Parts: sequence; C-alpha cells; structure tokens
Amino acid sequence: MPPAGWRLRQASPEDVEALLRLRLALFQELEPQKTREGGDALVSVTRRFLQDSLPTGRFVAWLVETDAGEAVACSGLSPFDRPPSPGALEAREGYILNMYTAPAWRGRGLARAMMEALLAHARATGYRKLWLHTSPDGRALYESLGFEPNPIALEWHP
Repeated sequence: MPPAGWRLRQASPEDVEALLRLRLALFQELEPQKTREGGDALVSVTRRFLQDSLPTGRFVAWLVETDAGEAVACSGLSPFDRPPSPGALEAREGYILNMYTAPAWRGRGLARAMMEALLAHARATGYRKLWLHTSPDGRALYESLGFEPNPIALEWHP
C-alpha cells in the first residue's frame, strides 16, 4: 500500500494526455535537443500511438497520481509475442519503457511501486521475459527486483 499522498493505478485510454505529458518530460530530461527538434510532430505521433495502443493492449501503462489527481509518474510495457520454440511454447515477452517520476516526487518509492505492479501484471498474464534499458540512476532498482545484465545482446541502428 503506498504512503499517503499518492495512488497507483493502471492507465486507461482517458489518460492519454497525462501519459503524453510525462513521456515528454522524460524526453526533455534525457534528450532535450532532440525533444525540441521533434516539436509538434513528436507530440502528435506520440498522442496517436497512445490513443491507438492503450485500448488494444499493444501498450500497457501505469500512472501515479497525487491525492489531488495530478499524474506525477508513469511506466509502460510493450508486449512482444515471439513464435513458439523448444522450451518456450508460449513466448510472450515485454519491453519496459517510460519509467518516469517528476523530480519533486522522486525518492518516495513510486518507481518501485510501479515496477511491482508491472511485474505482477506480467506474472498474471503469462509473460516469459521482460527487458529494459536503464539509466545509471535506475539500475539498482531493477537489479533489486531481479533484473540481470544481458551481455550477449547485440543491437543494430540504421
């Protein structure tokens, strides 16, 4: 149970604007130049993605709101279904992203609460594996929840 002052819940399609605002705040912290360059186009395509993906479950998100109803933190999960393989007849995986807490609300356990809710959802709905990229600040949280580095993955960027 979270301490007084905030509550955690799974986001709904009605939360698009709150998720959009928090996602843009995350981008502004991580990549301010690219966020400015993205401008209205970034806002528009992100809004459309959320509007299309939240109702269908193609993107699942959680929000933390203050007692006054202000969204101050979010997390997200993008499901990914792999073809069956030996040892993994059901191979649903997920990529965790959009972990963000407004600066004034950091250090209060919001990120841990969101991750615990996300992990409970993944267990209950049959995910086989979750993965994420982290900032140095977030690494200890994820490792404390059982995430381990994967030194064998390779990435390609066009």
